[in-house]
Amino acid sequence: MLQLLQGSAVNREGRVDRGLDRGLDRGLDRGLDRGLGLALDLLPGLVLAIACALALVGCAGGHPAARSSAPPPADGPSPALAPAAPAGDPRAEIDALDRGIAAALSRGQIAPPPVAACSGAACATAMSAPFATPTTADPACHPAPVERCTDACTLAASICRDHDRICELARRLAGDDWAANRCTSARASCQAAHERCCSCAS
Repeated sequence: MLQLLQGSAVNREGRVDRGLDRGLDRGLDRGLDRGLGLALDLLPGLVLAIACALALVGCAGGHPAARSSAPPPADGPSPALAPAAPAGDPRAEIDALDRGIAAALSRGQIAPPPVAACSGAACATAMSAPFATPTTADPACHPAPVERCTDACTLAASICRDHDRICELARRLAGDDWAANRCTSARASCQAAHERCCSCAS
């Protein structure tokens, strides 16, 4: 009888042990499943975070290059670029545009045309003289279709555009001899640059 009871106890313990083992196995399986599911849920966010970090590093590395600018080519003229002038100060803007025209003439290797200075009534007469700003639409303008002539015509268009602005400001400053002289000088420079453009040959 004792042996039977001992055998029964051993069987029960074995079943308990096997039951515990199976319970632990199921618990481990569920834990692994939960951990794998959580990892899969977090994976897209992790990939996105890495991509954002790489993008930020790439942008930070590209900023210096974006800020740098290549200097204009030395072997060809470029459009006249006048220095900035204080807003609302017509005389300062005229001066900046006038210096921009002088720089453009130098780049285009055009000698500044001589202009007689005026004063008083003579300036008023000079300012009122009719003048149509020349353009490449002029039927008599036939520059050769080469890069050098294209550059010359681009330069002329820029100088003439600055001339228009200078004379517009000078008309607002009626009676200002200095402004009137800047207008007549810009007018002569515009005409000289236009002639250089139209006579350009290959």
